[in-house]
Amino acid sequence: MQGKKFLLGRGERLTDQVQVSRGGGTKNPPYDLETALQRIANQVEEAGSYAAQLPDAACPDDRVVAAMTMHPRYISKSDFPVDLCREVGLEPVGGKSTYVTPEQWGVNTHPDSALADTWYVSTTRSALRAWSDNLAPMELTPWDEGEQATIQLQSLESFGVPRASEKIKPGTESASSHTYEVVLHSERHTEVLEAFFEYANLLQVDFWVSQVRYVGGIIFVPLEADKKQLEEISKFAFLRAIRPMPALRTFRPPMLRGDLTPIPELPEEEVKDEETRVAVFDGGLPHGSPLTKWVQSIEPPGIGAAIPDALAHGEQVTSAVLFGHVTPNRKLQAPYSRIDHVRVIDDQINSDIGLYRLLDRILEHLDSATEKYRFVNLSLGPDVPIEDDEIDRWTAELDARAIGGDTLFSVAAGNTGDRDSLSHLNRIQPPSDGVNVLAVGACDAIYDDVWSRCDYSSVGPGRTPGIAKPDGVSFGGSFERPFGTIASGSGVGLSATQGTSFAAPFALHTALGVNALLERAISPLGVRALFVHKADQAELPPEEVGWGRFESDPITLLECADNEVTVLYEGMLPLKEYLRAPIPIPTTGLEGMVEITATLVIAPEIDAAFTHAYTRGGLQAVFRPNSNKSQGNSPTSPAGSEDFFSSKRLYKRAEYELRQDGHKWEPCWKASRRKQGSKLHNPCFDVYYHTRNEGRNDQDPEPIPYSLVVTVHSPRVKDLYEKTLHAYSDVLVPLEPQVEIRTQL
Repeated sequence: MQGKKFLLGRGERLTDQVQVSRGGGTKNPPYDLETALQRIANQVEEAGSYAAQLPDAACPDDRVVAAMTMHPRYISKSDFPVDLCREVGLEPVGGKSTYVTPEQWGVNTHPDSALADTWYVSTTRSALRAWSDNLAPMELTPWDEGEQATIQLQSLESFGVPRASEKIKPGTESASSHTYEVVLHSERHTEVLEAFFEYANLLQVDFWVSQVRYVGGIIFVPLEADKKQLEEISKFAFLRAIRPMPALRTFRPPMLRGDLTPIPELPEEEVKDEETRVAVFDGGLPHGSPLTKWVQSIEPPGIGAAIPDALAHGEQVTSAVLFGHVTPNRKLQAPYSRIDHVRVIDDQINSDIGLYRLLDRILEHLDSATEKYRFVNLSLGPDVPIEDDEIDRWTAELDARAIGGDTLFSVAAGNTGDRDSLSHLNRIQPPSDGVNVLAVGACDAIYDDVWSRCDYSSVGPGRTPGIAKPDGVSFGGSFERPFGTIASGSGVGLSATQGTSFAAPFALHTALGVNALLERAISPLGVRALFVHKADQAELPPEEVGWGRFESDPITLLECADNEVTVLYEGMLPLKEYLRAPIPIPTTGLEGMVEITATLVIAPEIDAAFTHAYTRGGLQAVFRPNSNKSQGNSPTSPAGSEDFFSSKRLYKRAEYELRQDGHKWEPCWKASRRKQGSKLHNPCFDVYYHTRNEGRNDQDPEPIPYSLVVTVHSPRVKDLYEKTLHAYSDVLVPLEPQVEIRTQL
């Protein structure tokens, strides 16, 4: 590796915390008081009338859940109508985003429609009647103009109690199975679940008490019901959604070739890195598999018999993690790390709640591990497209275990890319929509300049926040160029296959290479940031390939050209202050046009019940080409600054439009800007960490780990790397490989 130039680390040593002035102000309500009172009075009266018709048993302690949609101009965390809710007895229990066309905007310039926040609020039927009474007659209204509760009333777009039919997800009534998953608002009270059980018993609906799961303010309950029972159970006031119980994804797209070809000679060596812990959750390994030299097979307590197809899938996935894409003429080197292969699929997977038990095995193993896994592969999950307004249990549970970025989860995006796009059946599948995981789709080439998404690879976008999904694509095989894995089901040999099931472990294989090369010198979050940073989008649609094709060679992922320099910053983002991250350039300055590319990633806490405010943390990065500029006497004023990351550069189609403040809550961003080198004077990023809790102000926020990768590319400065390293030799450190790894083609 002599002569190679590598990524510079310890960029966080350059950073400092600064105060930067921030704007803000009052808003002109979209509706005048008279109009607002008339609109909301009618809606509250209708909501109260519908709630009064619900069975008493469906309203625990007389309580119901209403949906309160804010005007699209009122979507910030400080816009939650706390005074109004206190005045009329509303308690938030969840939320989602809703696309609305307001009757009035209250401003001259506005779109026709926009995303708005819908808050689920718990109240009583008697409170609804009382609120309806004090809204009319209007000449006796207690709503004083200018009061906070009144202003907040004027910011409401709609209010109502969701109808039973609205809670039944599309396809539920026509489902072939009678097993469903019910999602309940928990309201943080156990009484809700107890009341639901009593109501279900009245309807003679069977449910699995042992499989009830609480996740982030919502409750998942599996049950069996016929069509009539389905209609009645959906009247339960705290029922948020009901949908068919999904099945496990099929193990692969159609098989390519069943004949096995001889495998290359397996390496005699052990592994490059003995310390890193890696887990693969899949179908198990066949008895006598040649991979067992580097793999510990784990059978969870109580698991049933293995399935032959699942064993074959598990072995192929494990082969991809150990060796990547295997071809007959390729010499295999020792794997990067040992693997714990945890078999989670058994012969009961197709039972009514088989998928619940499968996920439980994954979670129980992760939670009981004496030492946290640094890398995890998941090439399985529910066979269902993601939903914008509801969260899947798989997604919420895995996201919660990836908070902070200590574990990198590589997750297959799904193989439904060729399904109906108009019905969104081709969208990525849970848990690949997780904001804290690396969602991997499949492309049809590894190194070729011309490549594309494989037709079967599921497409984005993800939910907002988390719109950039899949995160990227990796080689997953195609009919013309299949993915090669070691297989031993009917004799040891190479199997030709395809699927995102193999793209995800191939990406993880590269991540393990980076980890081994640097002897764990950077965090899994930093590895994820590097993947996104070096991804090549090739001008392909982001909904198909995310940030682009991931680099598959760990050496290349770390390399820098002579006329560029890449710096990695890893640390903690402060609270209520900006983190100033200087961009290293030579003291002599730069000539000509300069391209600056930056990637910024966090792994925030989540709120599963508040899908419109799913991430508790978000990012805003201000680019300052000349940090010497200032306004007045304040050296840290935002003069000469510009936003660096823009949602419009990611998804341009109207139906994917983000919330007005959506960019603030995305946990992963990448962007590039071109500037004249003569205009760059002590350039820097000012990064602000936004926090919220259940969509409102967070009263007790904590700092969060971050990874920032910045590349400066200057074609006219042929020795940029050397000049920059010389100027910052006392701070920045080249992250040179510590072990020998040959490039694998």
